[in-house]
Amino acid sequence: MATGGEGTRYETFDTSGPEDDLIPQQSASMKIKIRGEKSIERFQEKFGTLPEYFVQVPGRVNLIGEHIDYCGYGVFPMAIEQDVILSCRKVFNNDENCLSTLQITNTQRQYVDYECRLDQIKHILCSREEGKGPEWYYYFLCGVEGVLQHFSLLDNGGKKLPSLEISLDGSIPQSAGLSSSSAVVCAAALATILVNGIRMRKDEMASLCAKSERYIGTEGGGMDQAIAMLASSGTAQLIEFIPSLHGEKVFLPSTAVFVIANCLAKANKAASSAFNIRVAECRLGTWILGKRNGIVDWSNFNRLKDLQRYLGFSFNDMKALLDKEIHPESYGSSDIAEILELNTDQLSQKPLMKKIPFESTRFELYNRLKHVVEEAERVQLFRKACEDKNPGMMGELMYQSHWSLSKLYDCSHPFLDTLVKISEGSAFGARLTGAGWGGCMVALVDQVHIHAYLELITNEFFKPIHGMDKVDQRHLFVTMPGQGATIYFNEYTEIGDQWKMER
Repeated sequence: MATGGEGTRYETFDTSGPEDDLIPQQSASMKIKIRGEKSIERFQEKFGTLPEYFVQVPGRVNLIGEHIDYCGYGVFPMAIEQDVILSCRKVFNNDENCLSTLQITNTQRQYVDYECRLDQIKHILCSREEGKGPEWYYYFLCGVEGVLQHFSLLDNGGKKLPSLEISLDGSIPQSAGLSSSSAVVCAAALATILVNGIRMRKDEMASLCAKSERYIGTEGGGMDQAIAMLASSGTAQLIEFIPSLHGEKVFLPSTAVFVIANCLAKANKAASSAFNIRVAECRLGTWILGKRNGIVDWSNFNRLKDLQRYLGFSFNDMKALLDKEIHPESYGSSDIAEILELNTDQLSQKPLMKKIPFESTRFELYNRLKHVVEEAERVQLFRKACEDKNPGMMGELMYQSHWSLSKLYDCSHPFLDTLVKISEGSAFGARLTGAGWGGCMVALVDQVHIHAYLELITNEFFKPIHGMDKVDQRHLFVTMPGQGATIYFNEYTEIGDQWKMER
């Protein structure tokens, strides 16, 4: 059990394991205060006092393993230096009948301040207009709502909960495939559990945040939230989701570095149905494979890896099964319904199918599942290449991954393809990172040639395509594996004093 505000007790997870399993909490150093200077200044300007604590959550770059987390397969991300940082304070209401509120402000003034009651958040999220990109604060609301629902904190109507005052500052490029939105969701959830006196393990927090982000309407698989919580400085992580979420630290070759280039085509996966259609294609294909293998409860297999484990198949077995049971041509909704022995109306009412234009979509089941199986295998080969300190093999797998995403998954962008083509011959490997349709490329480069490579990308991509003679670190930068989410307490406030006494 964990103690919440005003003596309330909430059911939470077992935190009796090693301290390393919990989200780190520490006194705010001068370094974090310098990083959070904009957020602190905005907080004081808005709320007239100092923040009590800070929440820092990094962005991430996925090195390989794209669009396979929601199929249950392992992925290979690392945290980056760019992050979201919150300055926070909890406020108790003297009037026990007063409903608790959230007030949030952003250091970037183009984003309007937002305020709402905590008991209104679910309605606000459910009322969002489909097909339109969400306002910046919606991602924050997702993180708060996920915690409120998971711990049933609104059972008393939102009374006696502390209100939250938040100032947000972010350095992760937006709509760039570097997980800026997930970082906001995770930061919001951490702020909410903290003010309610709850501590959670990193893996449980990652799972909660993955579920929370689905309030925005996309059916992600959990990679972004997992690396945000599990990341450790100096290593990438092989993150597995089955049989349970866990991360394995993997050291990268010291002779190579990763470069991120933003193609400057923005990609907001919550603004269209393209992302959810890809998830649906994988799920529909998995159901067909299950049905045609005589599995009675085929509809219970939503992830391809679950089916693979059930059948006891290798990757080669899965490739052969796919070639046998699913043809390369696209399927209509009625074709799939006939195979599954359902009518189209029944199939269209399945939870995920209600989020896409089901009846009008042509589903590319073979191409999507072919990418998923081969990409999952590439992740395992990439890990072996890391262990062997073989950047050449790592790079070749990255190139294979990109062209599979471009041709089989149809989620690249001409700018991304151009960046990868420019990189061939100058980088060990390169690929799009994130959901795609724009955003960033990640390249693996020999550290001896790093300056020449940066100059190449500037001269052959940014200058001719975007008219940029000089490129700043928002668009082109070298990155190293960073630290995961951390909570910092301001020693000069009441909550900081309380934290120090508990140590």
